[in-house]
Amino acid sequence: KGLTKGILLCVIISFIFIGVETAGEKVTGISKQDAEKLAIEHQTYGNKYDDNGKFKEAIEEYQKSLEYVSDNAETLFNLAIVYLKANKPTEAAATLEKLVKLSANDAEGYTLLGIAYRGCGKETESKNAWERSLKLNPDQPKVKEMLNDKVSKQ
Repeated sequence: KGLTKGILLCVIISFIFIGVETAGEKVTGISKQDAEKLAIEHQTYGNKYDDNGKFKEAIEEYQKSLEYVSDNAETLFNLAIVYLKANKPTEAAATLEKLVKLSANDAEGYTLLGIAYRGCGKETESKNAWERSLKLNPDQPKVKEMLNDKVSKQ
């Protein structure tokens, strides 16, 4: 009897710890293909909300999309744009940092990262992002203008 109670107690404690460990995680139990479909669905809703100027709702939909496919560059890009439109440069910068890690050759991603950093008051990081963007694509007069403007103000 004592052994049975001990085993039962261990099983209960294990379930408690497993439950605590997975709390807050979205455990979908769905296939990768279904997850991709749901991610696209939420991204589409996010696009519609963005088009209608409903930034809070767009952000929520893009975040839901990323719960299903966390490394979708297009969703990260769109989310960052909406953060910038909603005057949330810190969130935009964090999102764009993820984007440029996934897409290291994305000149536009670095351009937007520079804008987000500028919105956060991070002058050096802004300059570095714009220089990286120009290194990837030198034919960007507006980025050159922002970079020269930023350098002249320092």
